[in-house]
Amino acid sequence: MKKILLVEDKRGMRVMLSTALKEDGWQVTAVSDGDSALKHIQRNTYSAILTDVCIPGRYNGIDVLASTPSGTPVIVMTAFGTIDMAVDAMKKGAADFISKPFKLDELLEKLSSAVYDHSELMLGRSAVYLETIRRAERAAPSGMNILILGESGTGKELLARRIHQCSGRENGPFVPVNCAAIPENLMESELFGAEKGAYTGSTDARPGRFTIARGGTIFLDEIADLDMSLQGKLLRVLESGTYHSVGGTKELKSDALVIAASNRDLRTMVKKRLFREDLFYRISEFPVKLPPLRERENDIQLLARHYLELYCGNSFTESAIRSMQNYSWPGNIRELKSLVRRACINSAEGIITGEMLEFPEHESDGSLVEQAAHAARIKEKALISSALAETGGNRKKAAEILGVSYRTLLTKIKDMKIGVR
Repeated sequence: MKKILLVEDKRGMRVMLSTALKEDGWQVTAVSDGDSALKHIQRNTYSAILTDVCIPGRYNGIDVLASTPSGTPVIVMTAFGTIDMAVDAMKKGAADFISKPFKLDELLEKLSSAVYDHSELMLGRSAVYLETIRRAERAAPSGMNILILGESGTGKELLARRIHQCSGRENGPFVPVNCAAIPENLMESELFGAEKGAYTGSTDARPGRFTIARGGTIFLDEIADLDMSLQGKLLRVLESGTYHSVGGTKELKSDALVIAASNRDLRTMVKKRLFREDLFYRISEFPVKLPPLRERENDIQLLARHYLELYCGNSFTESAIRSMQNYSWPGNIRELKSLVRRACINSAEGIITGEMLEFPEHESDGSLVEQAAHAARIKEKALISSALAETGGNRKKAAEILGVSYRTLLTKIKDMKIGVR
C-alpha cells in the first residue's frame, strides 16, 4: 500500500485530509508539527510526504523537505504569507505545491502524478527510442522551446524531466502544469498568479507557475487543451519573457525553459483554427516525437520485467511473453504497467502466465488510428524482409529498392528484429 506522511497543524484540516487520503488508498501517518515529522522520516519509508509550509516546532515545512530522502516526492501546502516559502520549496526539490484552499481532487491528482513520476524509469534499448532520447538531450541546453509529441502513456512527462536534468537548470524547479486537468476559469491564475481580490473568492495573493519556475523549467502538458484566449497570453510570455498576474499591474519576468507536450495533432488543429499558428511555431522550435510502444518491440519484455520486479512478481512464462509481444498496446507503457500489476495480484506464486494477462476482450474496438498503425507496421516488416531476401541480405541495395535511406533501414531492422535466413 502507498504510505504517506501528512504534516498539518490544524486538527480539522488534518482529519479531513487523512480521511480523503485513506479513501484514495493511502496508508496515512498524520502529525501536527515538524519535530514529529522528522522523527517519522528517520524511522520509516514513505511513498510521498504532504506538508504545510508553516508548522509549529523547531522545524518548518522546508526543513521537512530537506530531511526527506532523495527520491521521495514532497508536496507542500501554502497559505497567505507563505508564497516565498513555496517558491523556495520548489527550488529545493519539492515535487509540487498547492495553495489553500484547494479541491481534494486537485491534491489527489498531484500526489498520484508525483508518485508515478518518481517510481518510473526511462527504460529502453530499441534504436528508435534511444535516438529520441539522444535528440532530446542534445536540445536540452540550447534554450529552445521543446515540444514533445506522443500518444497517451508514452512517457512525455518523464522525457520532460530528463530534458530538465540535462538543461543546465537541474538545480532549479521543474514545474508541471496539466492543461487538461485545470478548469478554464482558473487556468490564467494558475499560470500567471493572481493578486488578492482579483476575482470572486480570491482572498489571498498567489504565485503563478511561471513565477515558481524561475531558474528552472515549466512543463505544459496537453497544451492542445489550452483555451484560445490564454494561448495569446502564453505567446506573449514566450515572445517577450514578460507577463502580468491576474489583477496585477507590475510586469513580471520569466526565464523558465518551456517544454510543451501533446498527444493530439497540433498541425491539424492549426488548420481548423483550434490552435494558434503563431503559438504552434513558438512552442515547437525543437519538436521531439516519442514512439508508441508497438514500435518498440525490443522494449516490451524489458519494461514488463521491470514492472514485474516492482510489483513483486517472479517470472513470465513463454506464453505470457508471446502474448505481450503480439499485442498492439493502444495505451502504451501506462497500459503495460497496469496489465502487469493486475497479473501480479492474480498470481499466488508470482509466475505470470498468458491466461493471467487481462487484455481487452475486443481489441478491434480500440482507436482506428492505432489499429491502422499496427497493420501498417506488419506490412512494413514484410516489405523489408522481402527486400532483404531479394538482395541476398545487401542492406544498401534493399534501402534503394524500398526508397529509404540506409540509416533509416538499419534503424528499422534493429527495431523490428528483422534477420535474413
